[in-house]
Parts: sequence; C-alpha cells; structure tokens
Amino acid sequence: MSDGPARASSPPPPLSPPVPSRRPGRPLAITGLGCVGAPGLGLDAQLRALHTGRSHLSRSQRGDLPLAQRVPIGRVDALLPPLPSRTAALALLAGRQALADAGLDAGARGELGVVVGTCTAGLPESERAYLGQGPDATSPIYRWQQAHRTTQAVARLLHCGGAQSTHSLACASAAAALVEAAELVRSGQCPMVLVIGADALTRLTMAGFFSLQLVDEQGCRPFLTERRGMSLGEGAAALVIEDAEHARRRNAPPQASFLGWGLRADGYHSTTPDPHAVQLQLAIRESLADAGLGPGAVGYVNAHGTGTRDNDECEARALGAIFGMVPIASAKRIYGHTMGACAAIEAVACCLALRHQRLWPSAGGQDGTPLPGIDLVQNARPGSLAVACSTTLAFGGVNAALLFGEAHRCA
Repeated sequence: MSDGPARASSPPPPLSPPVPSRRPGRPLAITGLGCVGAPGLGLDAQLRALHTGRSHLSRSQRGDLPLAQRVPIGRVDALLPPLPSRTAALALLAGRQALADAGLDAGARGELGVVVGTCTAGLPESERAYLGQGPDATSPIYRWQQAHRTTQAVARLLHCGGAQSTHSLACASAAAALVEAAELVRSGQCPMVLVIGADALTRLTMAGFFSLQLVDEQGCRPFLTERRGMSLGEGAAALVIEDAEHARRRNAPPQASFLGWGLRADGYHSTTPDPHAVQLQLAIRESLADAGLGPGAVGYVNAHGTGTRDNDECEARALGAIFGMVPIASAKRIYGHTMGACAAIEAVACCLALRHQRLWPSAGGQDGTPLPGIDLVQNARPGSLAVACSTTLAFGGVNAALLFGEAHRCA
C-alpha cells in the first residue's frame, strides 16, 4: 500500500503459472448498505461526495490526534453511539444503516452472521489510558483493544445470532471480511451475513505513517504524477450479503451482486508493494475466474490508489496488464485512507456506481497530470456499467480483488 526503501529497477518477471481453473462461485445478493466517513453519515452523503469527487480532507483540532493539526485527514464528525470503543461505535453506526436498508428488523436477525475487518479496534481508548487521560490499567477498557471485541459488541447490540468472525490484515482487513462473508453464505453456513469494515484514527497509526515519511501534508493525490504520499482517515461501511433465494423469500430487492474474489500474498516487503505486481494480477485473475467472467466484462475499477509513489505505479501496472485502458478512480482524497475499513467503503462505492450507472471520478483527479497509460476518471461519467472491480494492497503484501455486478446478476 505504500513506499519503502528505494529498490533497483529490473525488467518485470514473467507471471507465475496461470491461475488453476477455479469453478465459478454463486453470485450473491447485496441487500443493504451503510457508511459513515468524512462526507458524513448515510448513503446520500456518500453519493454527493462520490459524484463531485471533491476532497473532504481537513485539519482537525482533536486533542487526541495532535498530528491532525498539521495535515488534512478524513475525520468523522457524526454523533457516534456511546460505546467504550470509537471503532466499535463507527461499526455499529454503519451496521445499523445497512440492516435498515436491507429491511431486517431485530426479529429477523437470528441467523444473521457478523464478520468485521478492523486494524485499530480499541486502540484509541488504550492510548488515552496509557497517557493518563482515561481509565487506569485495571479497567475493562483494555479488553476493547482486542479486535474481536468490536465484532462481539456489534453482534450483541444488533441482535445478530449467526456466526461471528474478525479479520485484521492491515488495510486488506475489510476485503478479507467480505471474502469470508461471501463464503459463509455460499457454503450454507449462514443465509445472510452483515460484513463491516471499521477503523478509528489513532496517535500510533498517524505517528507510524509520519515516521515512514508517507504522508502528503497537502492531501493525497492518487494516480497523479504530482503525488507525494497518502492521507489518513477514519470511518466504517457495512453490507448485507445473502443468498439470492433467501432474499427473494423475504421480498428483499438486491441493490447489487457480489460476483467473485481473489486474495493473494506476495511477502515482498513489510511496507513496499511488489513493483511487478505479480500477486495482485493473480488476485484479479482469480476474482474473474470466481465470477466466471473475462477481463472485458469489467467497466470500472475503484482502485486502492493511496497516492504514494510505489503503490500507484504498481497498481496501475497490474490493472493495465489485466484490463487495458479501463476507467479507474480512487476515493482516498474523499475519505482518507481508512485502513481496515477502506475495502468496505470502496465496496459501497462500487455498489452505488452500479445502482446509479455512474463512474465516480478520482477525487482530486483534476488537480494534476494523470499517470501515463491509464484512463483516470476526472469527472463523473454516465455509462452502461455491468461489473465493477475493487482492489486492495496491504502492508505485508496482502493483495485483494473483489468483483461486484448489477442487481439482476444474482437472480
């Protein structure tokens, strides 16, 4: 997802052997969406932000984030539920929206699974306790630092009685959560799953990215030649994924469909992506095989697009190798890099693009020169969009690709 030490350039190696034939999985219905981020709370706020492509990054005077006074961030100002953990409160807020959107009241959630992707969990609260600004070390607040506590709290407060699972894979956390949610439904273990990506900003994460010299003090500029680094953010998004027949039985109209996934790890470097993007390309090919589609079916890519030098170059290279000049965009200048939540937020963006038949622009794309060889969406475009792809590159070399389709594809 980011840059590390400079490495000597070398010719791209050949791709690994072709992806083994993978039997296409069953398309699934996405019946509910929810999101909270820098643009605000709810789908209408996200639609307005995605359509305009305007930056929602700003500096903050929050006392718990002193570095946020120096650089623009994607901060959440919405009123959050009164939970001990800010991350859990963000997750709960997005989850409530998605369940209401899916028409699932408390009495219909007995078999609803919950899968959460997060990095920070209760870290902000633990930081305050460590600094003497919160409960002492004997307080139960420390238990909230464990990532699974967010999942447990959401499931309990939303009366979800199905399977629970938690993923913490850096900024691929929500992507892995979406993958498991899909497979829980495909395997029949759960007829429907609420999948959430959520992360709150913390001193530790901000200081870590500053120490790596990865933050653009003017705000990120994904896929532009002028890019200088990333911008951080916080937020949460939730999706209800269910078996299409189950959705029909309860008269829940799909808003989009989940078609396929690919998940690969390269272990190239702890922070730097593989410049040849071999495993990212294979993850994309796996997602296409899972969906039973060829590259030509994809009409739009909501890319990871962090705005760092190495991430954008290798991601653009991989997307070009698979799709050619497909329209691509990044939402990072709207939300900031929301870490473990980003794949869920970008999944919601893909579903909204499919529902409204719009290609959302790359935020800030008009403020510079796009990288050569890519079709960067600089203004919202109408289009006949059937399939959208979302890609994620995480620290440690985790690469993910998710495919979403129009609602009728899960019929």
